[in-house]
Amino acid sequence: MTRKERRQGTEPSSARQRGRVLVVSDEKPFPFIADLEQTGVEVVGVSSGAATLVSLRKGRPHLVIANLTRQKLKEDELARTLDQIHDNLPLLLFGTEPAGTDRRLQALRLGAWDYFQLPQELPLLVERVRQLVEFRLKLERLKADADLDPLTGLANRRRFRKALVNEVERWRRYGVPCALLSLDIDHLKAINDRFGHAAGDAAIQHVGRLLQSVSRDTDTAARLGGEEFALLLAGVAAEKAVYAAERLRMVVAEGQVQGVGQVTVSIGVAGCPMHAESDRALYTASDRALYAAKNEGRNRVAVAQIRIAATGE
Repeated sequence: MTRKERRQGTEPSSARQRGRVLVVSDEKPFPFIADLEQTGVEVVGVSSGAATLVSLRKGRPHLVIANLTRQKLKEDELARTLDQIHDNLPLLLFGTEPAGTDRRLQALRLGAWDYFQLPQELPLLVERVRQLVEFRLKLERLKADADLDPLTGLANRRRFRKALVNEVERWRRYGVPCALLSLDIDHLKAINDRFGHAAGDAAIQHVGRLLQSVSRDTDTAARLGGEEFALLLAGVAAEKAVYAAERLRMVVAEGQVQGVGQVTVSIGVAGCPMHAESDRALYTASDRALYAAKNEGRNRVAVAQIRIAATGE
């Protein structure tokens, strides 16, 4: 299963779907792993405080449980880190101190979700882990559904915009180029008028499937609305993006849609930094190139004008 399929919300029955828990503790081996795994979750690591940040990125947990009594990383620091990196990732604290009202209140004020005394409250901890992981999994599914176009299963406009911002920021920080292909289905209105809207939907789904099939794991294929699509190519310079656009145009033109026949697309290509140095400018540049392709007769690829650094974008 590819990263692309995971982005589209189709990851197989796996540890990710069962839920992942990261344990931060000095105790090795951590004595309660088997109890946690009885809930169906996978314990993705038992980490020391120094290795916590690495484990967070590699393990992609749904929940963190920690005993930081002897750690250099403090409880409040860990809570802030989880909030910044993983958008309110739940943190449960445990230790040998009695879990009285004062200790639990202290944990809540530090940013944790609760505190448990082990081993006395192990059954309570295990049940709380199960509940929180189920909650996070449900949120994850809802978020994935909210980011997908219901007709094609591609990323929607919101998800595309976020990916576009991230790719341009990656170029700004690390010098990694990216390119954007903006495309429209040619004469979709005429298809709807002649064959009906069901045929128009079939044409949209046809292009969506082909767009998905030619994109790589690191790319973002999106339907932005109506007959408008986009393909964001990560780590690809503008010159190579032109060849990718031409291949995509040919693949679409060679296919057939049942009840409609041939469907074609017009494509505009723009690259960062050759044609733009911001997400908005990159989108505008590719969109203008798309309109140039349509004005030149459709079923063709057009490339944005090269950005002139002296005068800005």
